[in-house]
Amino acid sequence: MSLKSFEQNDRLEADPTFYLCEDDMTRSQRRNGFTLLELLVVTGVIGILIALLLPAVQAAREAARRMSCSNNFGQIALGVAQYHDAFGHLPPHGTGTFNNANDPLTTNQFRLSFLVSITPFVGQVPLWEAINESHEGDPPQGDSNEGENYYSGYDYDEMEFYDEMDFGDLGEGEVRHTYPPMGPAPSISAYEPWRNEVGTFRCPSDPGIGLPALGRTNYAACLGDAIQGLDEGLWIHDGTAWSPSGKLQMEATGRGMFVPRMITSYDDVRDGLSSTIMLGEICTDLGDKDIRTFPSLNNGWGGGVLDDAGMCRSQQDVDRPMFWDVSAGSAQLSSNQAQGRGFRWADALPLMTGFNTTLPPNAALCFGGDETTIGTLTMSSRHQGGAHVAMADGAIKFITDSIDAGYEIPSVILGGEGEQAPGNPSNFGLWGALGTRDQGELIDTGFY
Repeated sequence: MSLKSFEQNDRLEADPTFYLCEDDMTRSQRRNGFTLLELLVVTGVIGILIALLLPAVQAAREAARRMSCSNNFGQIALGVAQYHDAFGHLPPHGTGTFNNANDPLTTNQFRLSFLVSITPFVGQVPLWEAINESHEGDPPQGDSNEGENYYSGYDYDEMEFYDEMDFGDLGEGEVRHTYPPMGPAPSISAYEPWRNEVGTFRCPSDPGIGLPALGRTNYAACLGDAIQGLDEGLWIHDGTAWSPSGKLQMEATGRGMFVPRMITSYDDVRDGLSSTIMLGEICTDLGDKDIRTFPSLNNGWGGGVLDDAGMCRSQQDVDRPMFWDVSAGSAQLSSNQAQGRGFRWADALPLMTGFNTTLPPNAALCFGGDETTIGTLTMSSRHQGGAHVAMADGAIKFITDSIDAGYEIPSVILGGEGEQAPGNPSNFGLWGALGTRDQGELIDTGFY
């Protein structure tokens, strides 16, 4: 026996796992790694696990965002209640400064939303103070957020323009403009407070951010179940002067918790605070022609949106029903991309901060006239299956898209008869009844 054999026998006695065969030793060493097939199997299993886990992670994140959205909503509802406690009425929706010239640079044109009034009640005291005092900022120039031109005829090198500016301690060429207390019209993009993105007014589930919007909002005032006249409200400018000429119209169609340019309070709610919607959620426009965030325009009034709240359904894309069909003869959309849903939190225009309870949540925006008017103005959200509302008692509820509402149904109008007569219970089912404050509907609120 060779010396090598003796050594192997000695090692075998000391360690029974010792291999005598060099081929076996080599084969054992080769099994220390994965084969290509094994790697592919492991990779496939990991991929399947990730695919199964990812939806759960996304669902958990959306649940957290939805909870944060509800918390923000609760804070706004509390701010409204605190305002009511302080002043004895709800924060006006459509308020502010005005003059008969209706100058958008020296007044805010009587169109500030309820959100402006509650800023000091939702932790935004510095913002309120900036709005409440005269504010020095960039001069208005070029287009406003509504597409209107201001001072576009001026040469910025001419003294007649500089004479209107407050130079203060600025150096040569650093032109500034002094805006009045309560600011200019909420579409003037040069006015810094209107560009402020207030976190409390945003829902984390909505990804919209930045231009062409100013400061966005995901929370709007409930205007009731009617359409007619709610783009102007009680006070109307006839091109020469302001007057409360919308009084009869608002008595007929101002059926919601908020009535534009008119004072309302909890005392006006005869249907019960827990059965009346005060605020609702809206999603902001992303520039993708979404039916919920960019309205179809010029659909008419009589024979149009006043007689059929769902008349724009035929204008939706057959292959993508959540988007407009913009082919010839179908939906007419605004050429101004700045006129998207929720684009100006300070603006009481219906498209920006209002909604009505005609069609159910996440249905189409269908306007009788242009983007500054009104029509079917639905609530909406980026949540699955519905959207939040704040009831008049402060409770936050989630309303599903399947709530009892109505299509091919007329809305109440001034001087209307039958179904359209003022004072009637809502034509739009449970959803419409929840949107009215004093029509005497008996509602079992146990549905949510």
